[in-house]
Amino acid sequence: MSAIHQLLPTAGPNDAITEQAFAWRDLLRAWGYESEIVAEHVHPDLTDVVFHLDRAGRKLAHEGGLVLHYAIWSDAAEVALKARGPLGLVYHNITPGELLRDFNPAAADACDRGRRELGTFRGRLTSLVAPSAFNAADLREAGLGEATIIPLFLRVPRATPRRDPSAEPLVLTVGRVAPNKRLEDVIKAFALYQRHRTPDASLIIVGSELGFENYRHALEVLVARIGARRVTFTGPLPDEERDAWYRRADVLLSMSVHEGFCVPLIEALAHGVPVVARDAGSMPETLSGAGLVLDGGDLPLVAEALHELASSSATRSALFDAADRRLAQLRPEVLAPRIRAALTGLLDGA
Repeated sequence: MSAIHQLLPTAGPNDAITEQAFAWRDLLRAWGYESEIVAEHVHPDLTDVVFHLDRAGRKLAHEGGLVLHYAIWSDAAEVALKARGPLGLVYHNITPGELLRDFNPAAADACDRGRRELGTFRGRLTSLVAPSAFNAADLREAGLGEATIIPLFLRVPRATPRRDPSAEPLVLTVGRVAPNKRLEDVIKAFALYQRHRTPDASLIIVGSELGFENYRHALEVLVARIGARRVTFTGPLPDEERDAWYRRADVLLSMSVHEGFCVPLIEALAHGVPVVARDAGSMPETLSGAGLVLDGGDLPLVAEALHELASSSATRSALFDAADRRLAQLRPEVLAPRIRAALTGLLDGA
């Protein structure tokens, strides 16, 4: 049996890239290939299902074909470049360092190096995949050529739940507590909405601040300074607790300035939560008409959008219809053949 393994810098629970690797592993196995996941850093909860990039892991990397999920420069990338078999690359994008440097200079430097080193894969790749056209533009600029654009492989329902707006709206944002997410804009827009439209509204911020603890502290100071009430930082949550917030939320708000795909947008659609998102990065592409995409610099407009989605049954119904159409495009039976076609050279070479 031929082998196609996957290589990651880090494997951990609740991590979008790790979840993609598991989904692709299941596809590869279903197609008749041996397939394992190897990562430089492995969370203790995954040590039974993910190989460390030690001697055994490096040996796997030289068996058959290899897929590298690229999101930062790491030993995993160096191993991939030295692999003997055909190599595929999935580019999940890397945040430009300038968006992080004020709060974590080391992370900013690592991100900048990851973006610079994209060019080292020139002429080495058999397959090249990007989850968005926004990501594909980086690959083109680095001289890697044209990537096949395939959205992330996610669990999506056949139809979205349809819920009426609640009397005490809950605004939700999900993702890392990091400067590129522009959570200060989330908080300011929410404060305007709460002050001028719905005093009993709540804001729930779900995500880990690891590496950006100083950023979270600055956000907490901001909340107090502008007088926003009912604002909660949950920290990182297991899937079931995160999903419980989706089931309670009336609107998802994302004000990020840089996203390669933004999984929480699709998670929100899948849970029947209308979305307001900044017109930045891949977010308009990811939503594909299934949410409100706005100029993030116009915070009063964002606040009014929150009010509209949290109060208007007609607007919510139209967005639920759009969400059903978008989710239909992301079903496994739609994406699996596209993934297989994108990996044809790698599959044949293995």
